[in-house]
Amino acid sequence: MIMKKQLLLLVMILLPMVANADAVEIDGIWYNLVSKVKQAEVTSNPDNQSKYAGDVIIPDKINYEGIEYNVSTIGEKAFSYCGGLTSVTIASIVTSIGKSAFDNCRGLTSVKIPNSVITIGDYAFCGCNGLTSLIIGNSVTSIGDNAFSGCSGLTSVSIPNSVTSIGTYTFQGCIGLRNVSLSDNLSFIAYGAFDGCTSLSSIIIPNNVTSIGAIAFMDCTSLNNVVIGNNVLSIGEESFRNCCSLYSVTIGENVSFIDSYAFFDCTNLNS
Repeated sequence: MIMKKQLLLLVMILLPMVANADAVEIDGIWYNLVSKVKQAEVTSNPDNQSKYAGDVIIPDKINYEGIEYNVSTIGEKAFSYCGGLTSVTIASIVTSIGKSAFDNCRGLTSVKIPNSVITIGDYAFCGCNGLTSLIIGNSVTSIGDNAFSGCSGLTSVSIPNSVTSIGTYTFQGCIGLRNVSLSDNLSFIAYGAFDGCTSLSSIIIPNNVTSIGAIAFMDCTSLNNVVIGNNVLSIGEESFRNCCSLYSVTIGENVSFIDSYAFFDCTNLNS
C-alpha cells in the first residue's frame, strides 16, 4: 500500500508535466508522454470528430521512438461522450481514472476497474446509462463526486473495503440499482450519495460510518429496511425523505442528532 501511495503521489506531481506534453497516437489510442519518467497518460482524440469506438484495450506499456512507457493514468475526459465505445480493458498498472474520463459513454456495458487503481475521479462514469456490470478493484480508496450518477442500468454494486470515502451524488439517479454492499471502512455517507436510487430495497450502514449526509438516500422509494451502525453520530437533513416504502429502521445507540425532515414522507414507517 505504501508503494501504491508513493506511485499515486508521483502521478500527481507529474500531472502539470503531462498537461504540457504532446499527444501521440499508438495503435489507435492517444497518449500524453512524459519521457523524463517514462509515464504515459491516455488522452482524448484531438480530432473531436473522430471519437473512440468499439472495443478498446489499454495496454500496460507502449513503445514510442524506441522508448518504453508505463501507462499509469487515464486522463481527464479521455473517453468523454464516446457514445460508440462498447467495452474497455483498463491496463493493470493504471493508478488513477481522471475526472469525466468516461462520462456519457452510453454504449459502454461493463467495466472492470483493476486492483492497481487507487482513485476514481469526479464524474468518471457519469451518464453511462448502458452500464450493467461494474467491478471495482480492491485498491481503490476514493470515489469522486457524481462518479457513477445516472448509470441507470446498474443493478448491483459492491464497494470494496479499501474505499474510505465516496463523493457527493456518487450514485445519484441509478434507478436500476437494487443491491449495494458498502465498504466496512467508510467513515461517512456523503451528501446525496444514493439520492433517487428508486430500486434500492435495503441498506446496512457499516459500523465505521459516523455520519449520514443530507439527502443521502432521499427518494429511494423502494427502500424498506435500514440498519444504521452503532458508530453513527448524526443523520443528515432529509437523508431518508420520501422513502415511502420504508417500514423499519434500526438506529444505532450512539446517534445523538437527527436533522430536519430526515424521515419526512416515510408514510409506511412503523418500526
